[in-house]
Amino acid sequence: MKKILSIGFLALIATSFTCMYAIAQQCNAFTKKKCLPVLKPFQHNGQLNSVALSPGESAALEMTFYADTDYRLAVCNDERLGDVSYRVLRRDSSVVFDSRKFGNPKSWDFSMNSTQQYLVEVNVPKSKNMTSIEEVGCVSVLAGYKKN
Repeated sequence: MKKILSIGFLALIATSFTCMYAIAQQCNAFTKKKCLPVLKPFQHNGQLNSVALSPGESAALEMTFYADTDYRLAVCNDERLGDVSYRVLRRDSSVVFDSRKFGNPKSWDFSMNSTQQYLVEVNVPKSKNMTSIEEVGCVSVLAGYKKN
């Protein structure tokens, strides 16, 4: 009986990892197809940052932006998630940019005078759909640059 339970448990774990891997691959494909074009004419920094989120969830990503460089920060998401908002924060938690104040644009262009690390926080709105099945969708954060 213990062997049967152990095999079942291992099968459950293997299935979970397979599902997570599949979702990660879908998010990477989504990012490459739907999000990378938003960066043009900026040069992509080479980092694909994507995560699968459900309504009401949020995620944060620390990013370094270098001096004497123009940037485009792009946040795109699966349409099922609605209007995803994002904020850019300094290390002291002061807000540099809040997309909600500008109608949630999919990108924000800015220039850096000195090298700094910012925290990019994305928020998926709570679902208005009252079904028991939560939608999961990809949210991607990308940075493009141009040297001054």
